[in-house]
Amino acid sequence: MPLLGYWEAEFKYIVEQVILHGNKLEVMCELLVGNLESGDRLEALIFSAIYLKWINTGQIPCFEDGGHPRPNRHAEISRLIFRELERIYCMKDTSLQEVLSIRKIHPCLPSFKAEFTASVPLTRIRDVAHWGDIPHDLKLQIKHTIQNKLHRNAGPEDLVATEAMLARITRNPEEYSEAFVEQFKIIHHELKDFSMLGNLTEQLESIKESFGDRSLSALTLFLECKERLDNLEESKDALDKSIDLLLKTAQSLNALREVIVKGLESSLRNDVPDAAIAMRQKWRLCEIGLEDYSFLLLSRFLNALEVVGGAQQLKENAESKNVSSWNGPLGSLFVGIRQLGLSGWKPEECTAIGNELLAWKEKGLSEKEGSEDGKAVWALRLKATLDRSRRLTEEYSEALPQMFPQKVEMLGKALGIPENSVRTYNEAEIRAGVIFQVSKLCTLLLKAVRSTLGSQGWDVLVPGAAHGTLIQAIDRWAVVKQILCYLKGAPGDEVTAAGNNIKGVVLLQELPHLSHLGVRAGQEKVIFVTCEDDDKIADIQKLNGKCVRHNTTSNFPVKDL
Repeated sequence: MPLLGYWEAEFKYIVEQVILHGNKLEVMCELLVGNLESGDRLEALIFSAIYLKWINTGQIPCFEDGGHPRPNRHAEISRLIFRELERIYCMKDTSLQEVLSIRKIHPCLPSFKAEFTASVPLTRIRDVAHWGDIPHDLKLQIKHTIQNKLHRNAGPEDLVATEAMLARITRNPEEYSEAFVEQFKIIHHELKDFSMLGNLTEQLESIKESFGDRSLSALTLFLECKERLDNLEESKDALDKSIDLLLKTAQSLNALREVIVKGLESSLRNDVPDAAIAMRQKWRLCEIGLEDYSFLLLSRFLNALEVVGGAQQLKENAESKNVSSWNGPLGSLFVGIRQLGLSGWKPEECTAIGNELLAWKEKGLSEKEGSEDGKAVWALRLKATLDRSRRLTEEYSEALPQMFPQKVEMLGKALGIPENSVRTYNEAEIRAGVIFQVSKLCTLLLKAVRSTLGSQGWDVLVPGAAHGTLIQAIDRWAVVKQILCYLKGAPGDEVTAAGNNIKGVVLLQELPHLSHLGVRAGQEKVIFVTCEDDDKIADIQKLNGKCVRHNTTSNFPVKDL
């Protein structure tokens, strides 16, 4: 049986015949661990990452079957899967694609620390369900919707039920006793811990005891910066302070994640105790959590940068030979590139780019470099590094479509996953990751550099050449063969809406290379450029309805035939 067909049949069997969350994990463990030693290792990891994510997000439901497997069964299976994944992660021949897949599986595994591998875990709910001073109907509801479910078939949906119950009993502060509410909050925290869904601060605090003195200083600095950032009031007066604090927090995150990654470099020994494996799981989840948090920091930094003038302000400062304002954006880009390297994506290239960024930041702008204008040399040097950074993001965005789309579509169809969830899976993986923010930073900085150099204002997202009729796309695509189009805005689905009619697109605004439209254009092999120059935009609009040639290598990509 072809590999895709094999996996389709296996997962369809799991969904139709295996309804318990624990049993799904058990069958997954057999399929995953059984294929990690074979040539099908990458496929096993990719399919497992997709399937486990859909379980955790509720796309694939779990039901009861009348049995009574305890939650410790989930924990024991999770430990076996985790151990195998870590072994593969640390092997020298593990591919970048395998590393990316493993990183997507880890957050979907339940915790297996000692309290969850005990013979009867999560027993506090039994006492709460028989609490003396609560109404009888509430006792019954807790017993039937949470207690019995946890003891028979614990799953991701139990945390949702517990959150709903917690919201109910805390809605009116005086309705239930403080002691009862406090115990229920502890239960909610235990379930979050079991599902590895605690917030980043909680996760980091849980590994604090395992840090040495030098490592502890990195953890303390990051937590202090994060707390200050969380408490910072948003106001115009605080904007400069916010930008500085965002950068400092991102830099402290970088340092802390480097410490954790260093601690995870060595593979697990065969005789390692269970407690050490459980602590390693916490470290791994903290390391992945720091990567996720860096996405938020870079997003906030970009938003703040746009408020103070964005690319235009950077260009004006460069024109006046004052490039100190570039230090923050370049520092943020350094953080983003370093995060990609720590996640296993072309670490040598990430290190090289990072070293270039630090070197150009240190060198600054000179009045003259030899006989050349110092500003031009500075801008060209920086542009080369930014182009190199952009290529790194594009290589990443090209790797994901090779890994996921076909498998997501096949598995989604077999398992009855909503079409929208299937369609947006791959794009969401890109846009929710650090790579997306790095791409946006590159776009902003390259725009500023091009303006400083007085360049043409074209940005090529998908290169190529074609000819056809130029039209302006508004609400609906015209059914015309071999058309080229230009857009004033980018709502989202323009490229694919026209099927095979579209041969090229000119977008009259800037757009990150890993934006929704940019990614879809690359997948559909549609030539795609953006233009922000008002004069060139006017020239393009004069060609509306005419037969034109679209060539991204020319000085003016759209010409009248």
